Amino acid sequence: MTTRPEQPLTGILVEEDGQRVVRYSTDDPAALPGPAAQARLQAALGVIGAWSDLDWDEFSRDLDRIRHESPPTPPIEV
Repeated sequence: MTTRPEQPLTGILVEEDGQRVVRYSTDDPAALPGPAAQARLQAALGVIGAWSDLDWDEFSRDLDRIRHESPPTPPIEV
C-alpha cells in the first residue's frame, strides 16, 4: 500500500470468518465495511448527545461549590 504523507493510515480490527484481522484504509474509518466499524461509529455518535439534558447552570454551580469546599493542594517540592 502506498499513501501520500498527508494521508492518514487507519487500521480497524474486524472479525472475518471467525478470525480477527486488521483492515487498513486511508479513508474515514467509519467508511470501512463491517458491523464492528459501524457499531463503534454509532457508539461515538451516541456520546455527543449524552449530556444534552443536563442543566449547565446547576452543573457549573456544583463545580464551583466543589472547588471552594476542597482544600488546596499543598505546594509540590521537586
